[in-house]
Amino acid sequence: MKILFKNGNIIDTEQGGTVLRGTDLLVHNGKIEAVGKISEAADRIIDLNGAYILPGLINAHVHLFGSGKPAKALSGGAMQKFLMLLLKTPFGAKIMDKIIAGNALAQLKSGVTTIRAVGDFCYSDIRVRDKIKAGRLIGPRMLVSGPAITVTGGHGDGTFAMTSEDIPTLVSFVEKNAKAGVDLIKICVTGGVMDAKEAGHPGELKMNLQQTKAVCDRAHELGLRVASHTESEEGLEVALQGGVDTVEHGAAINTEMLNIYKKNRASMIVTFSPCVPLAFLPPEITKLDSKATVNTKIVGKGMIDGACMALESGIAVGCGTDASCPLCTQYNTWRELVYLSHFCGLSPAQAICTATLGNAQILGIDSITGSVAAGKDADILIVRNNPTKDLSALRDPLYVLANGNLLEQPKQNRLSKVEQWLDSIQLDKADFTV
Repeated sequence: MKILFKNGNIIDTEQGGTVLRGTDLLVHNGKIEAVGKISEAADRIIDLNGAYILPGLINAHVHLFGSGKPAKALSGGAMQKFLMLLLKTPFGAKIMDKIIAGNALAQLKSGVTTIRAVGDFCYSDIRVRDKIKAGRLIGPRMLVSGPAITVTGGHGDGTFAMTSEDIPTLVSFVEKNAKAGVDLIKICVTGGVMDAKEAGHPGELKMNLQQTKAVCDRAHELGLRVASHTESEEGLEVALQGGVDTVEHGAAINTEMLNIYKKNRASMIVTFSPCVPLAFLPPEITKLDSKATVNTKIVGKGMIDGACMALESGIAVGCGTDASCPLCTQYNTWRELVYLSHFCGLSPAQAICTATLGNAQILGIDSITGSVAAGKDADILIVRNNPTKDLSALRDPLYVLANGNLLEQPKQNRLSKVEQWLDSIQLDKADFTV
């Protein structure tokens, strides 16, 4: 089917977000056939009346197993253990597959046409990805890691990670995931905010250099990139020296680490979406204790410092939402762009370019997506108002195209309370200083 979109304004991410006004777009069988002034016949013609066309957003760091609604079970305890036991049963796996498929669709309805899912419980992400590829489900392009890999007591132990202290066993986990058909390997070099033992020390080092290097070396031998959960300077040093390709979350960068970033052509993926609400909303909303609040501010400050230094030094910086964390929904990627713009000093156009072509380049898929260009996949987001002037224009898509599917004014099932809480945060007063 050929669809001709007339009278649109295209945001050209290959030219820094320049707006090409009064431009048409021809899509044929899931591919962009032409961009410009088009008079060719089509099966359907849609007059956009000046609406804005941009590449579908790429969410480079998500988990698909949760809604983002705060819950005590996210902090551990008996309820979390019970849920994990349930999900490891055949019945639980079917439930999880349904949740994953629903959350992937929620991402698509919000304008996200590619997601990189970095950690699941029982290979559900792979099963859902394959059904989307086969046309059995509607959803975004999915790049998936399967279960993460870390050491005993590391981030994700007991939930979305496989764990061992033994290097051969850690390497075998890489091989197991590769055999299952993952697109990348996810490791957790450090702990996180909620699993920190004390206030003031988030991102505790978990995997040592030898363990990290062994996992990265085997992954690279198998042609797989490695993403690492890393939330401290100590962890950053181990992750980069071990050979990771993307540092997830990140920390402040010293000169030595800057040089390794460049030498390894590694990138940084920021995730401000959990940091902002967990740092600036009260614990009765977040369901977390004061220790987690302090540690969130430390991680947030390190992320800002690291991202700003990376941008100044020419290191690629991408972005993701860390969806499934408390207050990180499956439909709010537009907020991550707002945070990125605010904390890193990017213009709205630069933030859009980061979340489209920039993320595509980091993930190695820029030849097929990330810009509105003839020959690329028709991963398209269309909104009424100009997002290069106001990023909140991305909140309500008019049309989303992906995998040959056209969604018209897709309905998003938003969590009203969560939206109220997030809207109440005053970014001009947000300060990650502890």
